[in-house]
Amino acid sequence: MDKKSLRKTFLREREALEDRMHKMLNFMLMENLKEVLAEHELENVGVYYPIKNEVDIRSLKEHYTLYYPRIEGDRLVFYKDTGEFEKGPLGTREPKSDEAIDKDGLDAVIVPGLVYDDALYRLGYGKGYFDDFLRDYKGLSVGVCFEKFRMEALPSRSHDIPVDMLVTDNQIYESRHDDV
Repeated sequence: MDKKSLRKTFLREREALEDRMHKMLNFMLMENLKEVLAEHELENVGVYYPIKNEVDIRSLKEHYTLYYPRIEGDRLVFYKDTGEFEKGPLGTREPKSDEAIDKDGLDAVIVPGLVYDDALYRLGYGKGYFDDFLRDYKGLSVGVCFEKFRMEALPSRSHDIPVDMLVTDNQIYESRHDDV
């Protein structure tokens, strides 16, 4: 199956998750994520505002200073969480903030994905913003998705960038890539 078909299939499946099931899976995933993040010295964490039944990681604000992305031109720029958001260009929510952080100032970035594979490559919405951001990012990159949205291998291209770790509601996966 090609990326476009996979995206459509998994997006439909994720959006069909019942609210109760989503909350339960999200709670379990967040417990795993907090455990993983606690193993690292982190202060500033790049996150995302969840849409379309994505994993909701906003409660990390209790432990870290959060920064949310804004699409500026063809790249992501992260801004400090003020608790206020506005609609972004792709149906996302973007922070109302003037306090941008340099990429190197983020200790970790939590990366959403519709699906992740065994090599920790992700299938997102197809615009490549997170892949571009991760290309020269030196901090910890942690993918999040529900375990049911994992597969053995995704079709990948040379511009796709794997994450360092993947956290699901069921397990924690670490990268097997030598260059990560």
